[in-house]
Amino acid sequence: MKKSKILNKIRNYHPSKKTLFLYFNIPLLIVLAWNIHYNDIWFLLNHGRYILNNGFPTIEPFTIHHDFAFVIQQWLSSVIFYLTYSTLGKYGLLVLTLLVTGYIIFISYKLCMLLSNNRYSLSVLITTIMTSLLASYFITSRPQIFTFAIIITEIYLLEKYIRENNKKYLYGLPILSLLQINLHASMFFMQFAFLLPYLIDSFHYKIGPLKSDGYNKRPLFIIAIIMFLVGFINPYGIEAITYIFRSYGNYYVNKYIGEMVPLSLSDSLGKLYLAIIFLIVCIYIFYRKKEIKPRYFYLLAGTMYLGFSSYKGFAYFIIGGILPLADYLKDSFKKRIDKVKVKPYRYLLNSCCIAGVVLLVIIGTNSMTFTYAYKEGIDYLLENEKASDITLYTGYGEGAYPEWMGIKCYIDPRAEVFFKANNKKDDILDEYFILQKEHTIEVKDFLEKYKFSHLLVPEDDYLYDNMDDIDNYEIIYEGTSLNEYSFINTNSNDKVKYRIYKRIS
Repeated sequence: MKKSKILNKIRNYHPSKKTLFLYFNIPLLIVLAWNIHYNDIWFLLNHGRYILNNGFPTIEPFTIHHDFAFVIQQWLSSVIFYLTYSTLGKYGLLVLTLLVTGYIIFISYKLCMLLSNNRYSLSVLITTIMTSLLASYFITSRPQIFTFAIIITEIYLLEKYIRENNKKYLYGLPILSLLQINLHASMFFMQFAFLLPYLIDSFHYKIGPLKSDGYNKRPLFIIAIIMFLVGFINPYGIEAITYIFRSYGNYYVNKYIGEMVPLSLSDSLGKLYLAIIFLIVCIYIFYRKKEIKPRYFYLLAGTMYLGFSSYKGFAYFIIGGILPLADYLKDSFKKRIDKVKVKPYRYLLNSCCIAGVVLLVIIGTNSMTFTYAYKEGIDYLLENEKASDITLYTGYGEGAYPEWMGIKCYIDPRAEVFFKANNKKDDILDEYFILQKEHTIEVKDFLEKYKFSHLLVPEDDYLYDNMDDIDNYEIIYEGTSLNEYSFINTNSNDKVKYRIYKRIS
């Protein structure tokens, strides 16, 4: 009896809209609290600067390797990030990230209101949980933030089309497709992965509790074809569209690069993922219904697979697995009309004020974390050498910042650029991981092959403890750095020692 009363209190909890909209500040404050810009940002800024100064490259210009075929698959994101950084600095990148986060919150709330038939308490609850999870793990200055916004907007337009039977809502989908191919081409087919459940649901059928809505399918299939064709409107044509097929499935990437490693239940994120799955399953069991809309079941199952396949895929499970609960739980929440009307856009003003105050505090105290990995060593190197005279050995996590400073490097965090399938020349990433992890390449032979003028070697690099027999390199600098993109070091806040070597013969 007590449990029943507690559940009823939760279901009947209806604070005012003004109070509820305050919850939307939680994900924004999480973004502000982290204040971390990953080392990826340097190659994104480098891409944007190069495009604005030189146009679209087809040959990779930043590394020591020659004639590598090259596609900047996130060219528009890079230009946006570079223009923001060059105009407003590191705080501009934070503001941009907050603005995109604000839009993700807004469109998620609109979608939940649509799915729940205007149960705004439920909508705010689900929106806050979903966006807070994204903000905690995935929202940062990377192209994926635009992809999240596009995917959620796509679902919203599809739901509007179904509920109002109005084709005008589908007209926005090709525009989203055009944005996706230019902002983040490697995720171009993700929009079709989220569209597929809606295409299947347009057919009339019933399988157990799954009963389709059987809405007008013809406009959906036509718009899907248009979305695909629109993908060709990009600087690289078919190369950008097919980029994903040449950029995934590499053995070493899946084993050693953090965001691409299959989710492990032994770490905190894996346990969180399992807990979310358990809670969603419990919701479906305890609030069991005679009929379930197939599109939501397919979204849950498909994104659950993505979540297990990689840490990166977990983000799409957060979207596809949690947002549809607004429809499933709507009957458990009552509608309530406030005397005080609060428009959805009002939360933006409220949130901007709060975020603005916190941002001013961050600027005033200069407390924002911005990673200039190995900056002191690179500065020392450039004080004594011209950037054009340096060919620098770097590991996977170290190359982005030196390249931003004009130094040509061996490798950097753009994993797929170093696949033979993309560059048409050589599998440099395989060579790197064979050297680092399998040790079947002799250090002396490797160094002789490339004749680097300098080496940047952190303590977690295999070369760090294997340079004793190499007599044609000498140490010219030793320091410590925040190695934020190490594929070995799982704690991104750990500082690592590093050395810079110079070739002497």
